[in-house]
Formats: sequence, C-alpha cells, structure tokens
Amino acid sequence: MFEEIKQETKVLMGKTIDSLHSTLSKIRAGRPNPSMLDSIEADYFDVKTPLKQLANISVTDAATLSLNIWDKNAIKPIEKAIIDSNLGLSPIVNGPNILIKIPPLTQERRDELKKLLKKEGENTKVSLRNIRRNTNTSISNLEKEKKISKDFERDYIIEIQEMTDEFIKQSEIVISEKITEISEV
Repeated sequence: MFEEIKQETKVLMGKTIDSLHSTLSKIRAGRPNPSMLDSIEADYFDVKTPLKQLANISVTDAATLSLNIWDKNAIKPIEKAIIDSNLGLSPIVNGPNILIKIPPLTQERRDELKKLLKKEGENTKVSLRNIRRNTNTSISNLEKEKKISKDFERDYIIEIQEMTDEFIKQSEIVISEKITEISEV
C-alpha cells in the first residue's frame, strides 16, 4: 500500500522537475537554441502550426538560428509569427530560409531573467510541497482507517519528507545552473 503511494509521489515529483526543465528551456541564455521557438505557431492555411512542423530549425553560429522552410507558402506566415511572438526577434528572409540573429543579453535583461528563474524555482518548490502534503494526508488516512500503525505513519511521513527534500535540492541545482548560464557574458 505505502509502496504504491510512494511510487506515485515519486512520479508526480519527477513530472514537476520535468516541467521545470521544460519551462527553463524556453528561457534564452545568450546562446541560441531551437527550443526558443517551440511556443511560436504560424498561421499556415488558417491553422495554427508549430514552426518545427513547417521548417528545419538549426543553430548556424553562436548568435544565429536558421529556419529551412519546406513550403515557400509558409515563409510569410512564419516571419509574421516570429515578429509577433514578443521574443524581440527580427527574422531575415533569405530565399527558402529565415535567419534570426539573437541579440546579446543586456545586464538589465539578465537581471530580469534571474528574477524569473528564482520565481520558477519557488513555484516548483511549492508544487513539490503540495504533493508532499497530499501524500501525507493519504498516509494519515491509512492510519485513521487502521490499515497502518502510528509508528508506520510516522516512518512513512519521514520517508516522504526525505524524498521531498531530495527533489527540492534537484530543483535548486537546475535553477542555479540556469542562473550561471545566464550570467555568462
């Protein structure tokens, strides 16, 4: 019974860390990354279509993303979607390709990103603690239903706390690595 609860808790906490990784991959840290464009969808024949379904996205050098577009009819919608994306990017159309020069981060923008990262880190910790609370409630209910003893309840709650601490530590490492990445000039 407890092993199932523990496994479910571990899966939920793992998904929380995966979600943090996914969120952080969209935050630009100086170097261009194709995942920066994951949230952008072009209006392709009146259908919102992710850019990666319309073009091959690659990094050509330390400051440039290149989109090799498969259908020339998609060039204008893709260009418009990039401009409208609020990422502050200026696409340059070059035949069947669109080049995007990634401007270097200003110190002000770095500071904003660090604040955003710290906020994401706190949100992740809150999520992990909520999972812990729900798990502890399940364990306490088992004790109330006389399915486990008070001693087991205490031991299980301690074990869940240790797991929570481990996942919180993971989230802190992920955040501090991203802050270090953003701080590099």
